[in-house]
Amino acid sequence: MDSKEFASAASGPLEGPLIKGRRAVTKLGGDRFVAWTLSVAFLFVLSADTLLGVVLRPYLDGGAGDTTAWDVLLLVMGKSPERLPLDSWEPMMTAFTWLHEHGKGDVYDAVFFTQHVKFQYPLTSLLVLEAMSAVGLLHLRVYALINLLMVVATAGGMALLMRELAERMGFDRALRNGVSRLTLAALGAVAALCFFPVVKAFAVGQIQVWLNAAFVFATLFYVRDQRALAGVMLGASTLIKPQMSLFVVWALLRREWSFVIGWAAVVVPGFIAACALYGFSASLHYLDVLSFLGQYGESYNSNQTVNGLLHRLLHNGPNLLSNTSGDSEWRGSAFPPYNPLVHVATLVSGVLFVLFGLLWRVKDGAGSGAGDAGARRQPIASFLVAGTCFTIGTPIAWVPHYGVLLPVCAYLLFVLIDLAVRDRRRGLRKLLLLGIGFAILSNDLFHPLNELADTSYNILQSYLFFTALMLLHLLVTTADAPNRPRQSSAPPLPAA
Repeated sequence: MDSKEFASAASGPLEGPLIKGRRAVTKLGGDRFVAWTLSVAFLFVLSADTLLGVVLRPYLDGGAGDTTAWDVLLLVMGKSPERLPLDSWEPMMTAFTWLHEHGKGDVYDAVFFTQHVKFQYPLTSLLVLEAMSAVGLLHLRVYALINLLMVVATAGGMALLMRELAERMGFDRALRNGVSRLTLAALGAVAALCFFPVVKAFAVGQIQVWLNAAFVFATLFYVRDQRALAGVMLGASTLIKPQMSLFVVWALLRREWSFVIGWAAVVVPGFIAACALYGFSASLHYLDVLSFLGQYGESYNSNQTVNGLLHRLLHNGPNLLSNTSGDSEWRGSAFPPYNPLVHVATLVSGVLFVLFGLLWRVKDGAGSGAGDAGARRQPIASFLVAGTCFTIGTPIAWVPHYGVLLPVCAYLLFVLIDLAVRDRRRGLRKLLLLGIGFAILSNDLFHPLNELADTSYNILQSYLFFTALMLLHLLVTTADAPNRPRQSSAPPLPAA
Protein backbone atom coordinates (compact mmCIF):
# COMPACT_ATOMS: atom_id res chain seq x y z
CA MET A 1 0.00 0.00 0.00
CA ASP A 2 1.55 3.32 -1.05
CA SER A 3 1.24 6.58 0.87
CA LYS A 4 -1.80 7.80 -1.11
CA GLU A 5 -3.73 4.57 -0.55
CA PHE A 6 -2.83 4.65 3.11
CA ALA A 7 -4.00 8.26 3.48
CA SER A 8 -7.24 7.46 1.65
CA ALA A 9 -7.89 4.48 3.91
CA ALA A 10 -7.07 6.49 7.01
CA SER A 11 -9.44 9.32 6.08
CA GLY A 12 -12.29 6.98 5.13
CA PRO A 13 -14.94 5.49 7.46
CA LEU A 14 -13.86 2.75 9.81
CA GLU A 15 -15.59 -0.44 8.71
CA GLY A 16 -13.75 -3.03 10.76
CA PRO A 17 -15.49 -5.93 12.55
CA LEU A 18 -15.64 -4.01 15.81
CA ILE A 19 -17.34 -0.96 14.29
CA LYS A 20 -19.78 -3.10 12.31
CA GLY A 21 -20.56 -5.05 15.45
CA ARG A 22 -21.32 -1.88 17.36
CA ARG A 23 -23.64 -0.69 14.59
CA ALA A 24 -25.45 -4.02 14.58
CA VAL A 25 -25.89 -3.88 18.37
CA THR A 26 -27.12 -0.28 18.17
CA LYS A 27 -29.62 -1.13 15.43
CA LEU A 28 -30.80 -4.19 17.34
CA GLY A 29 -31.34 -2.06 20.43
CA GLY A 30 -33.25 0.49 18.38
CA ASP A 31 -35.48 -2.21 16.88
CA ARG A 32 -36.20 -3.60 20.33
CA PHE A 33 -37.05 -0.11 21.56
CA VAL A 34 -39.49 0.33 18.66
CA ALA A 35 -41.20 -3.01 19.35
CA TRP A 36 -41.47 -2.36 23.09
CA THR A 37 -42.73 1.19 22.60
CA LEU A 38 -45.51 0.05 20.27
CA SER A 39 -46.49 -2.65 22.77
CA VAL A 40 -46.63 -0.05 25.53
CA ALA A 41 -48.73 2.18 23.25
CA PHE A 42 -51.22 -0.65 22.75
CA LEU A 43 -51.48 -1.24 26.51
CA PHE A 44 -51.79 2.50 27.07
CA VAL A 45 -54.73 2.77 24.66
CA LEU A 46 -56.50 -0.10 26.42
CA SER A 47 -55.81 1.18 29.93
CA ALA A 48 -56.63 4.83 29.19
CA ASP A 49 -59.97 3.92 27.68
CA THR A 50 -60.72 1.40 30.44
CA LEU A 51 -59.81 3.80 33.24
CA LEU A 52 -61.54 6.89 31.87
CA GLY A 53 -64.27 5.28 29.80
CA VAL A 54 -65.38 2.54 32.22
CA VAL A 55 -64.05 2.94 35.75
CA LEU A 56 -64.48 6.71 35.95
CA ARG A 57 -67.47 6.94 33.61
CA PRO A 58 -70.03 7.65 36.39
CA TYR A 59 -67.98 10.66 37.42
CA LEU A 60 -67.35 11.87 33.87
CA ASP A 61 -70.91 11.75 32.54
CA GLY A 62 -72.61 12.45 35.86
CA GLY A 63 -75.08 9.63 35.31
CA ALA A 64 -76.87 11.76 32.74
CA GLY A 65 -77.65 8.70 30.64
CA ASP A 66 -76.25 10.12 27.42
CA THR A 67 -76.54 7.85 24.42
CA THR A 68 -73.52 5.60 23.95
CA ALA A 69 -72.45 3.39 21.06
CA TRP A 70 -73.69 0.37 23.00
CA ASP A 71 -77.13 1.98 23.40
CA VAL A 72 -77.31 2.51 19.65
CA LEU A 73 -76.30 -1.10 18.96
CA LEU A 74 -79.13 -2.31 21.18
CA LEU A 75 -81.59 -0.10 19.31
CA VAL A 76 -80.29 -1.28 15.92
CA MET A 77 -80.70 -4.93 16.89
CA GLY A 78 -83.91 -4.35 18.82
CA LYS A 79 -87.43 -3.42 17.79
CA SER A 80 -87.37 0.33 18.46
CA PRO A 81 -85.76 1.94 15.40
CA GLU A 82 -87.83 5.07 16.03
CA ARG A 83 -85.64 5.76 19.07
CA LEU A 84 -82.42 5.81 17.06
CA PRO A 85 -80.46 9.11 17.24
CA LEU A 86 -81.15 11.38 14.26
CA ASP A 87 -78.45 14.05 14.40
CA SER A 88 -77.81 14.08 10.64
CA TRP A 89 -80.70 11.92 9.46
CA GLU A 90 -83.58 14.15 10.59
CA PRO A 91 -82.55 17.42 8.83
CA MET A 92 -81.50 15.52 5.71
CA MET A 93 -84.80 13.64 5.58
CA THR A 94 -86.73 16.90 6.14
CA ALA A 95 -84.99 18.51 3.15
CA PHE A 96 -85.31 15.35 1.06
CA THR A 97 -89.07 15.13 1.73
CA TRP A 98 -89.63 18.84 1.04
CA LEU A 99 -87.86 18.63 -2.32
CA HIS A 100 -89.86 15.59 -3.37
CA GLU A 101 -93.09 17.33 -2.40
CA HIS A 102 -92.36 20.78 -3.86
CA GLY A 103 -89.98 20.04 -6.69
CA LYS A 104 -87.12 22.39 -7.54
CA GLY A 105 -87.31 25.23 -5.05
CA ASP A 106 -85.37 27.08 -2.39
CA VAL A 107 -85.23 24.26 0.14
CA TYR A 108 -82.86 26.20 2.37
CA ASP A 109 -85.29 29.09 2.76
CA ALA A 110 -88.13 26.69 3.51
CA VAL A 111 -86.29 24.28 5.83
CA PHE A 112 -83.34 26.13 7.31
CA PHE A 113 -84.58 29.72 7.57
CA THR A 114 -88.35 29.15 7.96
CA GLN A 115 -88.75 25.80 9.73
CA HIS A 116 -85.47 26.34 11.63
CA VAL A 117 -84.35 22.80 10.90
CA LYS A 118 -80.56 22.78 10.73
CA PHE A 119 -80.09 21.30 7.30
CA GLN A 120 -76.54 22.61 6.85
CA TYR A 121 -75.39 20.28 4.07
CA PRO A 122 -75.13 20.89 0.31
CA LEU A 123 -77.79 19.33 -1.87
CA THR A 124 -75.20 16.84 -3.15
CA SER A 125 -75.46 15.17 0.27
CA LEU A 126 -79.00 14.11 -0.57
CA LEU A 127 -77.73 11.90 -3.38
CA VAL A 128 -77.05 9.31 -0.68
CA LEU A 129 -80.73 9.31 0.24
CA GLU A 130 -81.72 9.15 -3.42
CA ALA A 131 -79.61 6.02 -3.86
CA MET A 132 -81.01 4.42 -0.70
CA SER A 133 -84.55 5.26 -1.79
CA ALA A 134 -83.99 3.82 -5.26
CA VAL A 135 -83.10 0.40 -3.83
CA GLY A 136 -85.76 0.48 -1.11
CA LEU A 137 -83.38 0.93 1.84
CA LEU A 138 -84.46 4.35 3.05
CA HIS A 139 -84.97 3.32 6.67
CA LEU A 140 -83.60 4.41 10.05
CA ARG A 141 -82.27 0.98 10.93
CA VAL A 142 -80.48 0.68 7.58
CA TYR A 143 -78.92 4.10 8.11
CA ALA A 144 -77.70 3.07 11.58
CA LEU A 145 -76.32 -0.21 10.22
CA ILE A 146 -74.41 1.66 7.51
CA ASN A 147 -72.99 3.93 10.21
CA LEU A 148 -71.92 0.83 12.13
CA LEU A 149 -70.22 -0.55 9.02
CA MET A 150 -68.42 2.77 8.63
CA VAL A 151 -67.08 2.52 12.17
CA VAL A 152 -65.83 -1.00 11.41
CA ALA A 153 -64.30 0.29 8.17
CA THR A 154 -62.56 3.06 10.12
CA ALA A 155 -61.06 0.49 12.50
CA GLY A 156 -59.96 -1.70 9.59
CA GLY A 157 -58.52 1.28 7.75
CA MET A 158 -56.52 2.29 10.81
CA ALA A 159 -55.12 -1.24 11.12
CA LEU A 160 -53.94 -1.04 7.50
CA LEU A 161 -52.64 2.49 7.95
CA MET A 162 -50.52 1.51 10.95
CA ARG A 163 -48.96 -1.35 8.98
CA GLU A 164 -48.33 0.91 5.99
CA LEU A 165 -46.78 3.69 8.08
CA ALA A 166 -44.50 1.18 9.81
CA GLU A 167 -43.22 -0.16 6.50
CA ARG A 168 -42.84 3.18 4.74
CA MET A 169 -41.00 4.74 7.68
CA GLY A 170 -38.57 1.87 7.99
CA PHE A 171 -39.96 0.05 11.04
CA ASP A 172 -40.69 -3.20 9.24
CA ARG A 173 -37.47 -4.84 10.50
CA ALA A 174 -38.44 -4.10 14.09
CA LEU A 175 -41.88 -5.61 13.47
CA ARG A 176 -40.93 -8.57 11.31
CA ASN A 177 -42.51 -11.27 13.49
CA GLY A 178 -46.19 -12.12 13.36
CA VAL A 179 -46.99 -11.11 16.94
CA SER A 180 -45.53 -7.63 16.47
CA ARG A 181 -47.44 -7.07 13.24
CA LEU A 182 -50.66 -8.31 14.83
CA THR A 183 -50.11 -5.98 17.78
CA LEU A 184 -49.55 -3.10 15.39
CA ALA A 185 -52.77 -3.79 13.48
CA ALA A 186 -54.69 -4.26 16.73
CA LEU A 187 -53.33 -0.95 18.01
CA GLY A 188 -54.80 0.85 14.99
CA ALA A 189 -58.17 -0.89 15.24
CA VAL A 190 -58.56 -0.49 19.01
CA ALA A 191 -57.46 3.14 18.87
CA ALA A 192 -60.24 3.83 16.34
CA LEU A 193 -62.87 2.10 18.48
CA CYS A 194 -61.71 4.04 21.55
CA PHE A 195 -61.53 7.42 19.81
CA PHE A 196 -64.30 9.61 21.21
CA PRO A 197 -65.02 11.62 18.01
CA VAL A 198 -65.52 8.37 16.06
CA VAL A 199 -67.67 6.76 18.75
CA LYS A 200 -69.66 9.95 19.35
CA ALA A 201 -70.45 10.32 15.65
CA PHE A 202 -71.96 6.85 15.67
CA ALA A 203 -73.75 7.34 18.98
CA VAL A 204 -75.61 10.48 17.86
CA GLY A 205 -76.29 9.28 14.30
CA GLN A 206 -74.03 11.67 12.42
CA ILE A 207 -73.02 11.23 8.80
CA GLN A 208 -69.59 12.38 9.98
CA VAL A 209 -68.97 8.65 10.59
CA TRP A 210 -68.70 8.30 6.82
CA LEU A 211 -66.34 11.25 6.52
CA ASN A 212 -64.06 9.97 9.27
CA ALA A 213 -63.76 6.63 7.47
CA ALA A 214 -63.11 8.43 4.17
CA PHE A 215 -60.30 10.50 5.70
CA VAL A 216 -58.62 7.43 7.17
CA PHE A 217 -58.62 5.72 3.77
CA ALA A 218 -57.59 8.93 1.99
CA THR A 219 -54.55 9.04 4.29
CA LEU A 220 -53.84 5.37 3.62
CA PHE A 221 -54.00 5.87 -0.15
CA TYR A 222 -51.85 8.99 0.06
CA VAL A 223 -49.19 7.10 2.02
CA ARG A 224 -49.28 4.36 -0.63
CA ASP A 225 -48.80 7.00 -3.31
CA GLN A 226 -52.24 6.20 -4.76
CA ARG A 227 -53.08 9.87 -5.09
CA ALA A 228 -56.09 9.43 -7.39
CA LEU A 229 -57.83 7.19 -4.85
CA ALA A 230 -57.04 9.67 -2.08
CA GLY A 231 -58.68 12.34 -4.23
CA VAL A 232 -61.73 10.13 -4.76
CA MET A 233 -62.15 9.69 -0.99
CA LEU A 234 -61.99 13.43 -0.30
CA GLY A 235 -64.12 14.17 -3.34
CA ALA A 236 -66.86 11.96 -1.87
CA SER A 237 -66.42 13.83 1.42
CA THR A 238 -66.80 17.17 -0.40
CA LEU A 239 -70.27 16.15 -1.59
CA ILE A 240 -71.31 16.06 2.07
CA LYS A 241 -68.90 18.52 3.69
CA PRO A 242 -67.85 21.35 1.31
CA GLN A 243 -64.85 22.45 3.39
CA MET A 244 -63.06 19.35 2.11
CA SER A 245 -62.99 21.10 -1.28
CA LEU A 246 -60.02 23.02 0.13
CA PHE A 247 -57.98 19.88 -0.48
CA VAL A 248 -58.26 20.35 -4.25
CA VAL A 249 -56.67 23.80 -3.85
CA TRP A 250 -54.01 22.21 -1.64
CA ALA A 251 -53.34 19.61 -4.34
CA LEU A 252 -53.23 22.17 -7.14
CA LEU A 253 -50.61 24.19 -5.25
CA ARG A 254 -48.46 21.04 -5.11
CA ARG A 255 -49.18 19.90 -8.67
CA GLU A 256 -50.78 16.70 -7.43
CA TRP A 257 -52.61 16.16 -10.71
CA SER A 258 -53.70 12.58 -9.99
CA PHE A 259 -55.27 13.73 -6.73
CA VAL A 260 -57.12 16.55 -8.51
CA ILE A 261 -58.42 14.20 -11.20
CA GLY A 262 -59.67 11.71 -8.62
CA TRP A 263 -61.42 14.50 -6.69
CA ALA A 264 -63.03 15.97 -9.81
CA ALA A 265 -64.16 12.52 -11.02
CA VAL A 266 -66.49 12.38 -8.00
CA VAL A 267 -67.41 16.02 -7.36
CA VAL A 268 -68.26 17.11 -10.91
CA PRO A 269 -70.76 14.28 -11.65
CA GLY A 270 -72.19 14.66 -8.15
CA PHE A 271 -72.80 18.38 -8.58
CA ILE A 272 -74.32 17.87 -12.04
CA ALA A 273 -76.66 15.19 -10.65
CA ALA A 274 -77.77 17.44 -7.79
CA CYS A 275 -78.45 20.32 -10.18
CA ALA A 276 -80.45 18.04 -12.46
CA LEU A 277 -82.56 16.75 -9.57
CA TYR A 278 -83.01 19.90 -7.50
CA GLY A 279 -82.08 22.81 -9.76
CA PHE A 280 -78.95 24.90 -10.14
CA SER A 281 -80.34 27.93 -8.28
CA ALA A 282 -81.35 25.75 -5.32
CA SER A 283 -77.78 24.51 -5.06
CA LEU A 284 -76.44 28.07 -5.08
CA HIS A 285 -78.72 29.05 -2.20
CA TYR A 286 -76.48 26.92 -0.02
CA LEU A 287 -74.11 29.90 -0.04
CA ASP A 288 -76.72 31.80 2.01
CA VAL A 289 -76.53 29.10 4.67
CA LEU A 290 -72.74 29.19 4.73
CA SER A 291 -72.79 32.98 5.08
CA PHE A 292 -75.28 32.75 7.95
CA LEU A 293 -73.25 30.09 9.76
CA GLY A 294 -70.09 32.15 9.35
CA GLN A 295 -71.77 35.14 10.97
CA TYR A 296 -73.40 33.34 13.89
CA GLY A 297 -71.69 30.02 14.50
CA GLU A 298 -72.66 27.95 17.55
CA SER A 299 -72.22 28.63 21.25
CA TYR A 300 -73.04 25.11 22.48
CA ASN A 301 -70.05 23.49 24.24
CA SER A 302 -69.65 20.81 21.58
CA ASN A 303 -68.57 23.44 19.03
CA GLN A 304 -64.79 23.17 19.38
CA THR A 305 -63.61 26.17 17.39
CA VAL A 306 -62.55 29.78 17.95
CA ASN A 307 -66.17 30.72 17.30
CA GLY A 308 -67.56 28.46 20.02
CA LEU A 309 -64.82 29.40 22.47
CA LEU A 310 -65.52 33.14 22.14
CA HIS A 311 -69.30 32.75 22.30
CA ARG A 312 -68.96 30.86 25.58
CA LEU A 313 -66.30 33.18 26.98
CA LEU A 314 -68.58 36.16 26.31
CA HIS A 315 -71.62 34.19 27.60
CA ASN A 316 -73.28 34.93 24.26
CA GLY A 317 -75.86 32.22 23.67
CA PRO A 318 -76.65 28.85 25.23
CA ASN A 319 -73.74 26.77 26.47
CA LEU A 320 -75.28 23.67 28.01
CA LEU A 321 -77.88 21.11 27.08
CA SER A 322 -80.16 21.14 30.11
CA ASN A 323 -83.74 20.54 31.15
CA THR A 324 -84.39 24.12 32.17
CA SER A 325 -85.96 26.79 30.02
CA GLY A 326 -84.36 30.03 28.99
CA ASP A 327 -80.95 30.87 27.61
CA SER A 328 -79.22 28.01 29.41
CA GLU A 329 -81.04 25.47 27.27
CA TRP A 330 -79.54 24.63 23.91
CA ARG A 331 -82.08 23.94 21.21
CA GLY A 332 -81.26 22.42 17.85
CA SER A 333 -83.16 25.17 16.04
CA ALA A 334 -81.50 28.08 17.86
CA PHE A 335 -78.38 30.11 17.15
CA PRO A 336 -76.53 32.51 19.46
CA PRO A 337 -77.18 36.25 19.07
CA TYR A 338 -75.03 38.01 16.49
CA ASN A 339 -71.80 39.37 17.95
CA PRO A 340 -69.52 41.42 15.67
CA LEU A 341 -66.40 40.61 17.71
CA VAL A 342 -67.04 36.87 17.41
CA HIS A 343 -67.82 37.24 13.71
CA VAL A 344 -64.57 39.10 12.93
CA ALA A 345 -62.45 36.77 15.09
CA THR A 346 -64.04 33.74 13.42
CA LEU A 347 -63.34 35.13 9.96
CA VAL A 348 -59.74 36.15 10.68
CA SER A 349 -58.80 32.93 12.49
CA GLY A 350 -60.47 30.85 9.79
CA VAL A 351 -58.51 32.56 7.02
CA LEU A 352 -55.25 32.12 8.94
CA PHE A 353 -55.85 28.43 9.60
CA VAL A 354 -56.84 27.76 5.99
CA LEU A 355 -53.84 29.63 4.60
CA PHE A 356 -51.51 27.77 6.95
CA GLY A 357 -53.02 24.45 5.90
CA LEU A 358 -52.71 25.31 2.22
CA LEU A 359 -49.22 26.76 2.26
CA TRP A 360 -47.26 24.93 4.96
CA ARG A 361 -44.63 22.55 3.65
CA VAL A 362 -41.67 20.72 5.08
CA LYS A 363 -38.78 23.17 4.90
CA ASP A 364 -36.32 20.99 3.03
CA GLY A 365 -38.95 20.07 0.43
CA ALA A 366 -37.95 16.45 0.72
CA GLY A 367 -39.86 14.05 -1.45
CA SER A 368 -39.64 10.42 -2.32
CA GLY A 369 -38.44 8.78 -5.44
CA ALA A 370 -36.01 10.25 -7.92
CA GLY A 371 -35.93 13.24 -10.21
CA ASP A 372 -38.35 16.15 -10.39
CA ALA A 373 -41.39 13.91 -9.85
CA GLY A 374 -39.99 12.75 -6.54
CA ALA A 375 -39.14 16.30 -5.50
CA ARG A 376 -42.71 17.41 -6.16
CA ARG A 377 -44.14 14.59 -4.06
CA GLN A 378 -45.30 16.22 -0.86
CA PRO A 379 -44.87 14.63 2.56
CA ILE A 380 -47.77 13.09 4.41
CA ALA A 381 -47.16 15.62 7.20
CA SER A 382 -48.40 18.39 4.90
CA PHE A 383 -51.53 16.38 4.09
CA LEU A 384 -52.33 15.88 7.78
CA VAL A 385 -51.58 19.51 8.67
CA ALA A 386 -54.06 20.55 5.97
CA GLY A 387 -56.77 18.22 7.26
CA THR A 388 -56.30 19.50 10.81
CA CYS A 389 -56.33 23.17 9.82
CA PHE A 390 -59.36 22.82 7.54
CA THR A 391 -61.26 21.32 10.50
CA ILE A 392 -60.36 23.69 13.33
CA GLY A 393 -60.52 26.74 11.06
CA THR A 394 -64.27 26.44 10.39
CA PRO A 395 -66.91 28.40 12.35
CA ILE A 396 -68.52 25.14 13.51
CA ALA A 397 -66.67 21.91 14.23
CA TRP A 398 -68.54 19.48 16.46
CA VAL A 399 -66.80 16.74 18.41
CA PRO A 400 -67.28 14.08 15.67
CA HIS A 401 -65.48 16.32 13.16
CA TYR A 402 -62.24 15.76 15.07
CA GLY A 403 -62.10 12.20 13.79
CA VAL A 404 -59.52 13.56 11.31
CA LEU A 405 -57.04 13.58 14.21
CA LEU A 406 -56.96 9.78 14.35
CA PRO A 407 -54.50 9.38 11.42
CA VAL A 408 -52.56 12.34 12.84
CA CYS A 409 -51.99 10.41 16.09
CA ALA A 410 -50.90 7.32 14.14
CA TYR A 411 -48.37 9.25 12.06
CA LEU A 412 -47.00 11.12 15.08
CA LEU A 413 -46.52 7.86 16.98
CA PHE A 414 -43.99 6.60 14.43
CA VAL A 415 -42.29 9.97 13.97
CA LEU A 416 -41.82 10.39 17.72
CA ILE A 417 -40.63 6.81 18.24
CA ASP A 418 -38.01 7.45 15.58
CA LEU A 419 -37.08 10.69 17.35
CA ALA A 420 -36.81 8.84 20.68
CA VAL A 421 -34.41 6.31 19.16
CA ARG A 422 -32.08 9.15 18.21
CA ASP A 423 -32.79 11.53 21.13
CA ARG A 424 -34.28 9.54 24.00
CA ARG A 425 -35.17 12.43 26.32
CA ARG A 426 -36.72 14.71 23.69
CA GLY A 427 -38.52 11.89 21.96
CA LEU A 428 -40.03 10.44 25.15
CA ARG A 429 -41.15 13.90 26.24
CA LYS A 430 -43.04 14.39 22.99
CA LEU A 431 -44.41 10.84 23.14
CA LEU A 432 -45.80 11.70 26.57
CA LEU A 433 -47.54 14.74 25.07
CA LEU A 434 -48.98 12.56 22.31
CA GLY A 435 -50.22 10.04 24.89
CA ILE A 436 -51.90 12.77 26.90
CA GLY A 437 -53.48 14.16 23.75
CA PHE A 438 -54.81 10.77 22.69
CA ALA A 439 -56.20 10.08 26.18
CA ILE A 440 -58.04 13.40 26.06
CA LEU A 441 -59.38 12.75 22.57
CA SER A 442 -60.53 9.25 23.52
CA ASN A 443 -62.83 10.24 26.35
CA ASP A 444 -65.85 12.43 27.05
CA LEU A 445 -64.67 15.03 29.56
CA PHE A 446 -67.46 17.53 29.00
CA HIS A 447 -69.50 16.87 32.14
CA PRO A 448 -66.89 17.89 34.73
CA LEU A 449 -65.75 20.83 32.61
CA ASN A 450 -69.31 22.00 32.03
CA GLU A 451 -69.41 22.94 35.72
CA LEU A 452 -67.33 25.93 34.59
CA ALA A 453 -69.92 27.06 32.02
CA ASP A 454 -70.98 30.17 33.94
CA THR A 455 -67.43 31.21 34.87
CA SER A 456 -64.54 32.82 33.02
CA TYR A 457 -62.84 29.42 33.13
CA ASN A 458 -65.28 27.98 30.59
CA ILE A 459 -62.43 28.31 28.12
CA LEU A 460 -61.48 24.83 29.37
CA GLN A 461 -64.64 23.49 27.72
CA SER A 462 -62.75 23.88 24.44
CA TYR A 463 -60.38 21.09 25.45
CA LEU A 464 -60.68 19.28 22.10
CA PHE A 465 -59.78 22.46 20.26
CA PHE A 466 -56.67 22.99 22.37
CA THR A 467 -55.68 19.33 22.01
CA ALA A 468 -55.94 19.68 18.23
CA LEU A 469 -53.66 22.72 18.42
CA MET A 470 -51.15 20.70 20.44
CA LEU A 471 -51.14 17.90 17.85
CA LEU A 472 -50.78 20.47 15.08
CA HIS A 473 -47.76 21.86 16.93
CA LEU A 474 -46.24 18.38 17.18
CA LEU A 475 -46.84 17.82 13.47
CA VAL A 476 -45.15 21.03 12.44
CA THR A 477 -42.20 20.86 14.84
CA THR A 478 -41.27 17.23 14.17
CA ALA A 479 -41.80 17.03 10.40
CA ASP A 480 -38.46 18.67 9.61
CA ALA A 481 -36.39 16.44 11.88
CA PRO A 482 -34.22 14.10 9.78
CA ASN A 483 -35.01 10.43 10.13
CA ARG A 484 -32.11 8.16 10.95
CA PRO A 485 -31.26 5.81 8.08
CA ARG A 486 -33.18 2.56 8.05
CA GLN A 487 -33.26 -0.44 5.83
CA SER A 488 -36.77 -0.94 4.62
CA SER A 489 -38.32 -3.26 2.10
CA ALA A 490 -40.89 -0.60 1.20
CA PRO A 491 -40.37 2.71 -0.60
CA PRO A 492 -39.54 5.45 1.92
CA LEU A 493 -42.37 7.61 3.18
CA PRO A 494 -41.56 11.30 2.64
CA ALA A 495 -42.27 12.09 6.27
CA ALA A 496 -39.52 14.51 7.05
